[in-house]
Amino acid sequence: MEDMGDASYVIGIKIHCNRHKGVLSLSQETYINKVLERFWMKICSPSVAPIMKGDKFNLNQCPKNEFEKEQMQNIPYASIVGSLLYAQVCTRPNIAFVIGMLERYQSNTSIDH
Repeated sequence: MEDMGDASYVIGIKIHCNRHKGVLSLSQETYINKVLERFWMKICSPSVAPIMKGDKFNLNQCPKNEFEKEQMQNIPYASIVGSLLYAQVCTRPNIAFVIGMLERYQSNTSIDH
């Protein structure tokens, strides 16, 4: 076994440790940027809250005909939600509510979701 010093990255999570100030911080900025690029959202507008009061998802928003279902086949919805779920579990618990809402519609999703 060999001591390689303090870790700076572990499974894509950047670790910043300042022992003198007693600060330990974790960041997935690189991972989140890669996810944004992968799903063509790099130029999206950031938001303070991922969901606003009054935003609702329901079964009425699910596809009602074959055309709407075919339209969603080109969108990798499950991959997007899964990528966000990984970020939520590791460093972003603040998006847990929204991810939980989006996960409910993975089998029958629409553009609204």
